[in-house]
Amino acid sequence: MAAETGGVRCMACSRRCLVREGGVGYCTAVGNRDGRLHSLAFGVVSEATVTPIENRPVFHYRPGTRVLSLGGLGCQLRCGFCQNWEVAFRDASGAGGLTAPNLPPVRAVELALERRCQGIAWTFNEPSISPMYTLEVGRLARQAGLYTVFVTNGLMTPEALELLGPVLDVYRVDLKSLDRAFYRRVARTDRIDEILPVARRAQRHFGIHVEAVTNLMPGLNDSDEHLTCLAERIVTELGPLTPWHLTSYVPYAHMTDVPPTPVATLTRARAIGLTQGLRFVYTDLAGDASTYCPDCGALAVERLGPTVRVRGLREDGRCAVCEASLGMVP
Repeated sequence: MAAETGGVRCMACSRRCLVREGGVGYCTAVGNRDGRLHSLAFGVVSEATVTPIENRPVFHYRPGTRVLSLGGLGCQLRCGFCQNWEVAFRDASGAGGLTAPNLPPVRAVELALERRCQGIAWTFNEPSISPMYTLEVGRLARQAGLYTVFVTNGLMTPEALELLGPVLDVYRVDLKSLDRAFYRRVARTDRIDEILPVARRAQRHFGIHVEAVTNLMPGLNDSDEHLTCLAERIVTELGPLTPWHLTSYVPYAHMTDVPPTPVATLTRARAIGLTQGLRFVYTDLAGDASTYCPDCGALAVERLGPTVRVRGLREDGRCAVCEASLGMVP
């Protein structure tokens, strides 16, 4: 945070709200109380479920392991198609009417261990708006031998990454588009310039495993030109071994006028990603979920629905047949 005339500047996300005394930021999760910023829903969790890490989706980090997936309240975006809008759009300033805190950091780690999870994931709503909770849970998780997964819309600032980077193992980032107009239409912001640079710093400086996701919305972000640009930037900024997940759009909330993603679009988008040099491009079509070595074609990780089997992977994450790098953390 940074004190300024008229309030305190929140540095958690790219909105960088100037929060006045007694006020709250756009996300509703941060408030100015007596000239200092406070998390207004610290330790308040709206959902805590055990899921495979693949559900986040993360395919190249500890395949087949389980995470305790935690969702809080609030978000700094207002995506018209949000499937978690009940918690993402909920006013977090009063803890959303939930008991505060209902899952303090120590209890979150205990719960993960009790449910035989190997990691903790912050998901369902945007975790960057609650940096202190993420920091405390992350520190305790590391001490307990758990890995951490940050499922984010990518609007975290470089300053926030400096705080959280040391306790994060996976950074799964939404890359909806590189077009400001697209973000203004669907998410009510155009402050997207830092999405890829922050992901790159997470990867290069902190050694965090990065995977990218693009939800394909017919007529909005699924043109050949748009997808080619996205794939090129992922290769340039994050490297060709970065997994790119292409997911189907489902009409929801306030954007039911946009139709579902056709199968042909998923197939076309995957081909574009591979053509531009990405080695691992996944879709939610059944045949596109497994990991094959791009050099020799050997099956490394088989994914059939909820079943994940490691087939041809060395202990160092390389292909067991030809020893090619797969960008995999086993």
